[in-house]
Amino acid sequence: MKNRLLWPWLLLVYGAFFIVFTWPLAAHFSTSFVAVPGPDTSQFFWNAWHFREAVLSGHNPLFTDWLFYPKGSSLVMHAYTPLIGVLSLLLGNEMLAINTALLLSYTLSGTGAYLLARRWVKSPLLALLAGFVFAYSPYKLQRLPEHYNLVLTATVPFYVLLFLRAFTFREGQFLPLARSWRAVAGCVALGFVTLLSDYYVLFGLIYFSLAYAAWFWFRLGRIQWRRWPAWAWLVGILVVSHVLIRLLHLAGLKDNGIWWGGDLVAYLLPPPTSRLVYWDWAARLAHNPKVFNLPGSIENTLFIGYALPLLALVLGIMRLARRRPASARALDVQGRPLAWVLVFFLLLTVPSLRVLGHERLNLPTALLHFVPFFNNIRCPTRWIMMVGLLLPIVSFSALEAAWQGRLRPAGQAALTGLLAAIILAEFWPRPYPRQSTANIPAVYDEVAKLPGTTLIPIPLGILDGNRQVGHLEAGEMFYQTLHRKKLPVGYLSRVSPALFALLDQDAVLRPLLRLQTNPDTVQPAPPTARQLQAFFHQYDPAAFVISPAYRDQPIHAYLRQLLQPYGYREQLVGGYVLLAPPAQ
Repeated sequence: MKNRLLWPWLLLVYGAFFIVFTWPLAAHFSTSFVAVPGPDTSQFFWNAWHFREAVLSGHNPLFTDWLFYPKGSSLVMHAYTPLIGVLSLLLGNEMLAINTALLLSYTLSGTGAYLLARRWVKSPLLALLAGFVFAYSPYKLQRLPEHYNLVLTATVPFYVLLFLRAFTFREGQFLPLARSWRAVAGCVALGFVTLLSDYYVLFGLIYFSLAYAAWFWFRLGRIQWRRWPAWAWLVGILVVSHVLIRLLHLAGLKDNGIWWGGDLVAYLLPPPTSRLVYWDWAARLAHNPKVFNLPGSIENTLFIGYALPLLALVLGIMRLARRRPASARALDVQGRPLAWVLVFFLLLTVPSLRVLGHERLNLPTALLHFVPFFNNIRCPTRWIMMVGLLLPIVSFSALEAAWQGRLRPAGQAALTGLLAAIILAEFWPRPYPRQSTANIPAVYDEVAKLPGTTLIPIPLGILDGNRQVGHLEAGEMFYQTLHRKKLPVGYLSRVSPALFALLDQDAVLRPLLRLQTNPDTVQPAPPTARQLQAFFHQYDPAAFVISPAYRDQPIHAYLRQLLQPYGYREQLVGGYVLLAPPAQ
């Protein structure tokens, strides 16, 4: 196929999979988005809305007082996805921006992986399958309706392509030679774009670069694995790392992420989004607290299918038994380190080798979780994303070496088709739920009509990726984009300790949180009239809204008694209680 036709064809093929997997999203592309109930989905929609809102109003988009009002919070350490925010600014529609960003990311991820695979894989069909595996791995399909930032991987294969074009590495030399400064500039540009997408994906590029360079720094290609000293060294390294990490724990040093590491059984466990292979035994195992620290969590996903790992295992054994020649990748100086980089990312997913919930061995990669800054990457299972890029390339190049002289072209095509059918069946997702403004409870339409600066939602809650105080309703940040009232609470990836103290320091919100959390406790003393007036002056509440689950509970009675002397009107709207001040 001519080069000028290749890109449109690839974009069409990989884009078609997105349309099919998310249907009927394409029929409502600007009025709905793929979402599951939960704070993460609301957060990412809020990101796009807030970025556009801040820029159009002339405010700093990296700071907000729409949450944690009146103090506000920086968004620098938040999973903000400003790339989608820019699209929202350009398109003028948050839902259209989100859907466009996701479509482009999945499509370009597949296209880039195809082009990367073609460096060592001769068969266009196998390369096409390699692109599909990276773009639509179960990890990414499960994340699609919840963690938009983690599926923005379009830059990854293109970065690897430019990285290989940019540098020449020499064994034993720390600094590489720059082959193309244009490619170096391309790597920097792609790194910046990735920074605007997600820091996990950005660290994927960083870790790839370091692991690739380490192959040459430490002359890993010269290790003679058929001789016992190599294995003795490996055992020694594993023993030392295991003991060292145990000593660090005994010394009271806290890691940030080993607890989140994967279990080896998770590689065999399909996610619940799989339409055809999520069987009953998988559901029982996924929710077993004896196996997983977070039963049923999306963070446990390490599944990459059965066919591809089994193929890699068989081809590896064949190579060790000298039953197949070296692959085109293994014969290429630039391609040779990819198998090592693949192993490196596999090790990252299980920093503490865990089998059915039992930790057997602390691996050297666990040391990263004690290193400041690097230990902010606290969910090691997310590195399965890079396995989805490298495993197909390594495996399919080896497959072509194995079938050389054994299978005719027709047999090769048939085997490729069978492999593709199995992988497609393993990856095929269930229908995704969608969200739109039509799903926002009617009470927030009423709030939007009211004067005032803030909305006080019941229940109250502040949370981030490490801590939670109280409880925040899953859709609260999504609802804010309709009622446009600021909130004294919120959910960001990182929240400062001062903001967590916010509820405890407020004379009005503190007793509400206490009653919400412990409804059977003795009713707290109400704030004084002066404290309540100060609260009204500071927050200028448009309304208090009580969720149906808290209606007719002690917190409802307390609020009614507290606000009634000030003329607040109570109204039931779609199961929600709306408490609004008297009209001015």
